[in-house]
Amino acid sequence: MLNSKTVRNRLFIFIRLSLIASIAVNIVLAVAAIYRDKVITKVEIATEVTKRVELVAWAVLTLVLSFGSDYVERKEKIDIPDVLEICIVVFIYAGLYLSERFNLYNRYFWWDDLLHTLSGVIMGFIGFIVIYTINRRYSINLNPLLVALFSFNFAITLGVMWEILEFTSDVFFRTASQKWDLPDTAILLGKSYQGSGLRDTMSDLIVDSIGALITSFITYFLYKNKRIKTLNRMEKMFI
Repeated sequence: MLNSKTVRNRLFIFIRLSLIASIAVNIVLAVAAIYRDKVITKVEIATEVTKRVELVAWAVLTLVLSFGSDYVERKEKIDIPDVLEICIVVFIYAGLYLSERFNLYNRYFWWDDLLHTLSGVIMGFIGFIVIYTINRRYSINLNPLLVALFSFNFAITLGVMWEILEFTSDVFFRTASQKWDLPDTAILLGKSYQGSGLRDTMSDLIVDSIGALITSFITYFLYKNKRIKTLNRMEKMFI
């Protein structure tokens, strides 16, 4: 039976190879669109090339971020749990590359909410690792409630920062990250007169909070009721 480390390594290899293949294929298709023999307009060529370049950009960004956990482990001298690493990399792969490649945000109304809920859960656990690191480094005897609150606020803060980045992108690059161009009939929280951009942003923050709340409850009870066992497991993370 495969252990978690083997599953992690094989999954990461598959994801990275698929991203490299995507980069290569889309570059070839972009070049082919420019030199295509068929008589097509410059607008059609520009549209095709832009589409391919965007996919290449998302694949490159996803590929770089897939090495993030490896970098943190080497820099901070910690061993992030394999399950958490898998969740982080798969989340990045699905949220950045697959979402753009298969237009999942527009095809499935619940896809964005699902990703934001999972991001709240994942960021909450990362927040737990951060507060444990602080506690370990400075020998602070933290209250379980404080640990849970930090995990919650850490996840929410990152969620808010993400929405600010989306807003900034929409302002300066005319993107539609905050879904301001959706029709009033789109399935979103709130009412149509509130505008799709506001409703999308608030629904993202709400489900972020739900995910973070789930993690904060888990970390609270782990730290309160199984404190020694939890601390021993956390200690094994540090090299």
